[in-house]
Amino acid sequence: ACRSGPDAPLAVSSAAAPEEPRPVRLGIMGCGSIARKVARSMLLVPAADVAAVASRSEGKARLFAADNGLRSGTRIHGSYEALLDDPDVDAVYMPLPTSLHVKWATAAAERGKHLLLEKPTAPCAADLEPILAACEANGVQFMDSTMWMHHPRTAKMRQLVADQDTIGDVRFDLDVAYGVLRIMLHAFI
Repeated sequence: ACRSGPDAPLAVSSAAAPEEPRPVRLGIMGCGSIARKVARSMLLVPAADVAAVASRSEGKARLFAADNGLRSGTRIHGSYEALLDDPDVDAVYMPLPTSLHVKWATAAAERGKHLLLEKPTAPCAADLEPILAACEANGVQFMDSTMWMHHPRTAKMRQLVADQDTIGDVRFDLDVAYGVLRIMLHAFI
């Protein structure tokens, strides 16, 4: 008799093991300071390959690639259009100024490129709509670059905070929050 479900034994096949999926080939559109931090993080992810970098100048893109330890085969583009037209780019990380997101994010989606869009994703909710519509119409994934919200540690933290047996009754103190905010602002001034 055959069993199925979570308790069923795994089937063993004599066929060769499936190949590892190829890494997602990322293109970085823009060479600002946040892009430097994210590019270096991308190098640590086995399932990612920084395939290309684009800036408004080829020289700036080349310098960015060299300064951030990108592999020698990383393609350098002197325009954003060239990056979007690169057939070897699956997804685009876009750390451009927010005012440029609608134009370039919709253009990327229309060319079938998945998007990792730096925050804030749009100047207002109404400007986010065409980006999401372009992604949906072209079957591409959209993700904002608010990494903290998507990290497994955040889910674990929420779970622990919600467990009153572990942590007790969590309350919000506006005076404490204001003090923390002032300290944080002082650190950046």
